[in-house]
Amino acid sequence: MTQRGELCSTGELTPALRVVVGEPDRVTRAKLRGVLHMGNGVYVVGEAGATQRLGDLAVRHRPRVAVVNAALREAAGAEFAPFVAALTRNRTQVLLVSEALDEELLGRALREGVGGFVHRESLFEEIVPAIRLVAAGHTFISSSMITRLRDRIAAVIPAVDHQLAALTRREAEVLALVATGLSNAGIGEKLGIGTGTVRSHLARILTKLQAANRAHAVGIAYESGYITGGSHRPRAHGEA
Repeated sequence: MTQRGELCSTGELTPALRVVVGEPDRVTRAKLRGVLHMGNGVYVVGEAGATQRLGDLAVRHRPRVAVVNAALREAAGAEFAPFVAALTRNRTQVLLVSEALDEELLGRALREGVGGFVHRESLFEEIVPAIRLVAAGHTFISSSMITRLRDRIAAVIPAVDHQLAALTRREAEVLALVATGLSNAGIGEKLGIGTGTVRSHLARILTKLQAANRAHAVGIAYESGYITGGSHRPRAHGEA
């Protein structure tokens, strides 16, 4: 592999995934760059320690993914949501890195259109698969966060929160599993259905929730209290 691509199974050179990094710590930026350039098919085209600088880099280089430390998000405050929106309009997916396993932060980030959440403690182990999944349009959530959420997600899988009552029971199951970061194939294996059926369920979920994508649908579920197991008992309007 060169810095700009890697050999695929046919022997052809495929373009590397272009990434910008928003990280206030210079040492962490350097270590991230080193990890991403070690034959992983990823290339860092720009680095920044502030949101404004990162936005400028994204406009200039049009990366596929922006890896953003939550510290930049907190510093930007209310300006972060339009910043994410501007990136996604330019077809740049956002991968948020957080020092804490903060469920509220995760929910807000997903509602704002962030495609993935990586816990800082597992950053260097998870960053490459996270970038690849987010670049492909999937939702990535760190394994440590999934572990934190697993029990409450399992508790609400059988039914739908009152604010998501338009979903069938099976659509609710699919949405809950999307929130754990599973791929369509993984969801199909978990539920014993084909990937085509999973895609059909996802299409109906997005339509019913008026969600732009998988991450947005998960954000709506967080906002409604579905993922956090609200006190209202959910209702299902029929079976899939």
